Amino acid sequence: MHHKEQWKSLLNEADSWYNSVTEPERALMRDWVKGLLQEREVTVDFVKADGDFRSMKCTLSEDLGAKYTKKNATENTRKPNLDTCVVWDLNRQAWRSFRWDRMKRIQFDLG
Repeated sequence: MHHKEQWKSLLNEADSWYNSVTEPERALMRDWVKGLLQEREVTVDFVKADGDFRSMKCTLSEDLGAKYTKKNATENTRKPNLDTCVVWDLNRQAWRSFRWDRMKRIQFDLG
């Protein structure tokens, strides 16, 4: 099986953790990850919409480079999409997002 096909297969599995828990448990996980992102660099591994695997070093911390602008503040007046997480991609130096239900792993250093 091709690498891309393997990830599509994993993506289509109905028994993923995020899809198998209650909404309060999902909210708790989203809040925890966002809290980490506000404090430090986090590497998020996820499957993109096209089935490709991506590992992204990202943050929400201004101290680590997240570039908040007036435009970002204006866009944040829209109703938030609970299915996605918008983050600052440290390698691309741009805002990117990933879907919570496609996240496969997170990594971060303590301290």
